[in-house]
Amino acid sequence: MPTIIQSIQARWAGNWGRPLNRRRFMLLMGMAALASACGPAPSPQAEAEVSPADGETDQVIQHAFGETAVPANPNRIVVLGYTLVETVVALGVQPIGAPGIILNEMTYLELDQDAISDVGTPERPNLERITTLNPDLILTTERLGGESYPLLSQIAPTVAFDIDERLEWRALTRLCGEALGKQDVAAKLSADYEAKLAQLKSQAPQTLEAITASIVFLTPGRIRTMGKATFPGTVLADAELLRPPSQAAGPGLMNISLEALDEIDGDVLFILTPQSETELAAGVRAEIEGTQASPLWPQLQAVQNDQVYEVGPHWGLGSYIAANLILDDLLTYFPSAG
Repeated sequence: MPTIIQSIQARWAGNWGRPLNRRRFMLLMGMAALASACGPAPSPQAEAEVSPADGETDQVIQHAFGETAVPANPNRIVVLGYTLVETVVALGVQPIGAPGIILNEMTYLELDQDAISDVGTPERPNLERITTLNPDLILTTERLGGESYPLLSQIAPTVAFDIDERLEWRALTRLCGEALGKQDVAAKLSADYEAKLAQLKSQAPQTLEAITASIVFLTPGRIRTMGKATFPGTVLADAELLRPPSQAAGPGLMNISLEALDEIDGDVLFILTPQSETELAAGVRAEIEGTQASPLWPQLQAVQNDQVYEVGPHWGLGSYIAANLILDDLLTYFPSAG
């Protein structure tokens, strides 16, 4: 019977088409030793099998690194990805493990923090902690989980979606709905979002056709514009809002200097503002106040027109929950056509 090290090496070479380098091999060997100390090594087929307690297999999910047998009605789910956490919550499932920053910053999700363990960052998950949670399903993406997938798949059935969750959050919801057997919930989320978009376009058609909306995120020493290729950019595009030239093309996130403050100008300016009590939130607040103290700030059209709005963390990254909250903001900020 192959050892856990041999199984991991074979899976890695089979899925990525290249051997392990020494650094990666030593990392995997150390984690494998930990896993072996906790119990017997699983067979190479362990990932595709369903434990007797789970009953029947719901379906085999094709994903970035092959295929995984997902148990029917999984209820102990670890989620490695910020958008993925919101997607799972929107589908009506409470994860048992998620990146800790979500618990601190994505306050709008109203998660039960006592019921969710911090499992590290998506790129560097705490594998030992995930193991102790005894999950029956782990969800990640190819972008986030490539390095850790071989070991994650030894802990529990692991699905790594081949998708850019920052931009393709609607497709990600559909895929998660299929993996969790929540296709009907995913379809309703999509329909409700389209209905709210129609409501916004009906409420303020003239405003939406003429307005240029800018989104910025300030962090200590940095002013970042959020263009079309960002999560809020996709929502504003769905609402058919115009964007400033610097945000209408090019990279999704772009750093600008204080001297180039005019590049963030528009008819309306949305400033992403954390609403927690963390060090990050304090740094963002200080940067906002410093920028607003600049003599260039009053020269912005949005400032002169009193159309500057501080918006919550749902403007940063998310899925249908955050997208609907953004539309709620737009319905509030833009006057009714009637």
